[in-house]
Amino acid sequence: MTAKRFYNILAILLGYGIIIGGFLVFGDSLEDKVKILDIIVSCLIFTQFVQFSLFPLINFGDSSHKEVGMMGIHIYVLNFCCIVSIGIMIYGIIYHIPFKFQLMGQLVVLFILLVGRVATLHAGEKVQQIHRKEQVIMHGKLSLKSVMDDFMDDIAIVKDLDPIAKQKLQNIHESMRFLSPSSNSEALRFDEQFSQSVEDLKILMRNTNLNKEKILEETEHLERILSRRKKY
Repeated sequence: MTAKRFYNILAILLGYGIIIGGFLVFGDSLEDKVKILDIIVSCLIFTQFVQFSLFPLINFGDSSHKEVGMMGIHIYVLNFCCIVSIGIMIYGIIYHIPFKFQLMGQLVVLFILLVGRVATLHAGEKVQQIHRKEQVIMHGKLSLKSVMDDFMDDIAIVKDLDPIAKQKLQNIHESMRFLSPSSNSEALRFDEQFSQSVEDLKILMRNTNLNKEKILEETEHLERILSRRKKY
């Protein structure tokens, strides 16, 4: 156990001790049931602030960073519930509100906190879904670029390749930088056609002299596919 963790645990335990001790020492006028209820509520509130203070709010291991979308709702609901709970305790102590009314009030606050937590988790799921969708879309573009990068590496060692076809392929490779990610069904269809056309060119380039005309035709076909794909 590191020194930092040791002192964190010690501080947390001391915090709980102060809360419990404070009610036991200064809460002589409170009913036992009210005192226990106030101790439980105070410890729950303290736990929430300990969580914010000692634990990272954002999980950097998750690339979606869904906690960013959850944070606003969670903090607003938590602050509201903590203020209301403390208000119920103070009001109950000053005006000697019966236990049953204080209990009902705290249960209502707990219900609001749970509803807020559900809303927070729902917001986090939405952020995660959007992130996954964006990742899928981006993967399509990166996949095409990877296919073309590998193909250009193969071209570099191909002998007797028609200079016109080679220049066209280099232009296609350069223009891939301006390709936008898209989840459109037509864009995905062109992505598949592009990859298939590259595979066809690889086969044709096994014999560049015999397939010179076909290589040029397929290269022009690849140009047309990319041109149509850029519209999405």
